[in-house]
Amino acid sequence: MKKKMMVMICAAFMAISSVACGGNTEAKDEETIVLTDNVGREVELPYPVETCVVANRYNSELIRACGAVDRIISVDSNTAQDREYWGMFDPEEVIGKSQTELNYEKIAELNPQVLILPDNGVYEEAEKTLEPFGIKVFVISGYDTSDFGNQVKTIGTMFGVEEKAEEFYRYFQDKLDYISEQLEGQPKKTVYFESTSDYSTTLPGDFYYDMCAYAGGENIFADNNSGIKKSEVDPEEVITRDPDVIIKLITPKAANAGTGLYVPPSKEEFQAACEALISRPGWDSIQAVKNDEVYFMTQFSHGGACKLVGTIYLAKMMYPELLPDLDPEEVFRAWLEDFQGFRFVDGHFYSAKELH
Repeated sequence: MKKKMMVMICAAFMAISSVACGGNTEAKDEETIVLTDNVGREVELPYPVETCVVANRYNSELIRACGAVDRIISVDSNTAQDREYWGMFDPEEVIGKSQTELNYEKIAELNPQVLILPDNGVYEEAEKTLEPFGIKVFVISGYDTSDFGNQVKTIGTMFGVEEKAEEFYRYFQDKLDYISEQLEGQPKKTVYFESTSDYSTTLPGDFYYDMCAYAGGENIFADNNSGIKKSEVDPEEVITRDPDVIIKLITPKAANAGTGLYVPPSKEEFQAACEALISRPGWDSIQAVKNDEVYFMTQFSHGGACKLVGTIYLAKMMYPELLPDLDPEEVFRAWLEDFQGFRFVDGHFYSAKELH
């Protein structure tokens, strides 16, 4: 199958060779730069990168925030599905469904200088498949909170947009520094985080885990001494560990599985999610439920800026008195309007108190 795929790709590539000659064949006369990607690979890239295709919308958002969205010529369908937010990309001309399901024939046809995908994508397969066409493969994981600064710096360098990238980085790093300074030495609240799937949580080493940690929360499964699987949490174990705060992600029914949309779910959908969670057997005894410390974020909103939008909201939700100068709504507005070029849209964050 692999051999057959390569033959098909080669045929498609030859068919568009007259177009391709205007792309990577000119790279020999261009400057190059060697950058280290998110899995430690040193990759020689044309400098600056002028054309790329991108898998995973978090990556595309980071590139747009750094001022280089015009260099992206195509994305995956999980990104392009959001027609209001990514209307510049044709859903019929995508590079595959996601970072794990790529259409190499289409990528070869588009002939970008670089394919950018996250570390949970098929980057090794992609590198082998696209090498004959001179298309580089570079790993950026736009959901990795702990690597935010490095990723933004790399994007700034790659595309030659260092000044805009530095502005973007500094805006969010200042907020993180403030949270860290204000919470230093303070008792931590314990957190149970649940993704869009019921009883699916986050464990050390997972990207959601870092979002909660940077917000000053202590995950109730931080030690994981019971061998818990993040997709199979026993609801009784949550009751036993009795978190101070519960965070739940939701997404519109129209979104592809595991993805989000710019337009949020209706408030009624949030209310239904809230009622379903707090009415779970025995959960009325959990401190978070008793004290209305249950919060909801959308899959779309929390992930902004390597999940730092979610981090900032969560920090303010947990420690409002300790973070008087932190304004999550203004941060979300800046993320959408200043760094993404879209109008602010409300309705992505709710507390249980607002949903009763």
